[in-house]
Amino acid sequence: MDIFFSALAEVHPRYRTPTGAIILQAVLSIILLLLGANFRQLFSLAIFAEWLFYMIAGSTVFVFRWRNPDAVRPYRMVGYPVVPALFIAAAAVLLYYTFRSDWPNSFYGLLVILAGVPVFAWFRSKKNCGPDLLKYLESITYDALICRRSG
Repeated sequence: MDIFFSALAEVHPRYRTPTGAIILQAVLSIILLLLGANFRQLFSLAIFAEWLFYMIAGSTVFVFRWRNPDAVRPYRMVGYPVVPALFIAAAAVLLYYTFRSDWPNSFYGLLVILAGVPVFAWFRSKKNCGPDLLKYLESITYDALICRRSG
């Protein structure tokens, strides 16, 4: 199921990397630097966005275990539910202090992320993905974990 440009998903046969996506990311980074942003600003913007997504990813452990309580677990999570809860709390504290100490760059990072929502919706409507997209993404994520462990 292609949502974005399929050329960006192509993997180099020898290096097994998404060459088109890496080149696009490099071009966009150069454009941001030429527009006047310095490395520190871009770094602060990226750190806020990264930790936001780390926190969201950590919270999915609770979501998937609540949605699928009887699912096969190919691995045990040590310290569940305390360890992921502590990670989420630590990420939230880090996000709070990052936003508080450098709110303009953190706010711009949040705006960039939120700007992706209508872009995603537009691409999704063009590809006619339908309402089952989230179920599809959940299934391929779970299947990838199972295949990686058993393969």
